[in-house]
Amino acid sequence: MKAPQMRVPHPGPKTREQLERLGRYEAKAGLSSGMTPDTVMIERALGAEVEDVDGNVFLDFVSGFGSLNAGHCHPRVVEAVREQAGKLHQAMSLGSKVRLDLEEKVISLVGGAAPKKILFGASGGEAVETAIKLARRATGRQEIVGFTGGFHGRSLGALPFMGRKSQREGLGALVPGAHHVPYPYPYRNPFGRSPNDCVEGTIAYIEEFLKNPASGWGEVAAIMIEPVQGNGGMIPAPLGFLRALRELCDRYGVLFICDEVMSGFARTGRMFAYQHEEGVEPDLVVMGKSLSGGLPLSACVAKSEIADASPPGSETGTYAGNVLSCAAGLASIAVYEDENLADRAERMGGYFLERLGELAERHPVVGEVRGRGLMLAAELVSDRQTREPLPIAKEASEMAVKKGLFLYPGGHYKNVLAFMPPIVTDEAQIEAAVGIVDEILLELSEKG
Repeated sequence: MKAPQMRVPHPGPKTREQLERLGRYEAKAGLSSGMTPDTVMIERALGAEVEDVDGNVFLDFVSGFGSLNAGHCHPRVVEAVREQAGKLHQAMSLGSKVRLDLEEKVISLVGGAAPKKILFGASGGEAVETAIKLARRATGRQEIVGFTGGFHGRSLGALPFMGRKSQREGLGALVPGAHHVPYPYPYRNPFGRSPNDCVEGTIAYIEEFLKNPASGWGEVAAIMIEPVQGNGGMIPAPLGFLRALRELCDRYGVLFICDEVMSGFARTGRMFAYQHEEGVEPDLVVMGKSLSGGLPLSACVAKSEIADASPPGSETGTYAGNVLSCAAGLASIAVYEDENLADRAERMGGYFLERLGELAERHPVVGEVRGRGLMLAAELVSDRQTREPLPIAKEASEMAVKKGLFLYPGGHYKNVLAFMPPIVTDEAQIEAAVGIVDEILLELSEKG
């Protein structure tokens, strides 16, 4: 395969036939059409390339929404799954050496001075709910603080911390005890646009609510943050913020939950994004997606004293720690380490960000380019001075698919073109993607 290569205009004839069936059987609330209504019907994939049923080959710069850091069908992951599938698929309420090996490995990657324990799940949202329940049981408090623009899953327990209003509409009252504060987003921060103002202002704002008995907040168990906000627009928290947040949590006896579901496993240039700030140790770390190279698996790693506050069997599910997924997880982590993918993410991310910066010079509609490692974005505005959002990310995504590129439409205002290519992506593939984005921005500007 060589991408992009559009043998027929998308959607091709075989795709159209399958789309008709998809519309007949799959509820529109599903995720098959997250990038375009004319979704791509995949036949096979390898690395950063995806081939559809019509023979079109696409560049995948979404990576299964961050679940394929080593790329589609990495040979070592495929072989590990094949080997395990011939031995054992499932071990609910039973032990497994494969699962135990992965538990030990993941805890070693999280590191830190405090001893830790792990609980597996099947999805990121499930792991987030586990973290919330562990925090509540361990502290005896009920309230959790999240951030505007946050995305922690769509399950009912995680949804209160969802930034997007559209995801909560029609559901009425959600699980109580959720608060939101402004994410440290320098391009759109109420406390100032410099990173330092953003850090100091946001921390001071949170502290006022924690210390003021008339703030409206009750007893806060934990503060939960994505170190790089993904769905919100690939926004890295300014360096220094996580350390300041850790210190704030310590002052008030509040637990610090770090959601690494999208940013974890070499994606940002470190195994976990919070590790860009030396010495920062969360109380709980939530992970999923690339933990297992694309198979359903998530985890919550907590300090042992927090994990041990929950009674036996209170946090589990049928597919939590599924053995096939655990085998894929061990193989995936071996790939991240043996192929130095964290270093590669940092290097290729720097190259990609530079090329996006050149796009910004040619297109006034690009207000900012940003990123950490290979979590990158171009934020679109109608006016660079006022920074008025231009909410055309979904339209741009649909255009990109027709040209053979998957990109991630996101942002607080639906105005961000986000990119999460597999870390194995090379410079030629980045050049091809930048060329397509260049064409799209030109076509959109000509449309007015």
